[in-house]
Amino acid sequence: MTEKPKVVPEKAKEMQERTRERNLIIGEMKNRGSLTVDELAKATGMEKSKLLKHLIAMIQFGKVQIVGERDNQFTYGFQKENKS
Repeated sequence: MTEKPKVVPEKAKEMQERTRERNLIIGEMKNRGSLTVDELAKATGMEKSKLLKHLIAMIQFGKVQIVGERDNQFTYGFQKENKS
């Protein structure tokens, strides 16, 4: 029987914080629809650079996508499902 690898407490805390922040971003999108980085930064209180890192990761994981443009900025929202 193999043992599960132990997670270093500092890494576990980082992972929890990352999950909390991404859930905050997703919550804002659920409540308000597609949003720009400026709008998300204001709503979440996160720095724009941190927000962009989260958005890039969530795009790669298929959670969000660029859905349009407003005020010369991309707007980010949920993946649209194809209903063909």
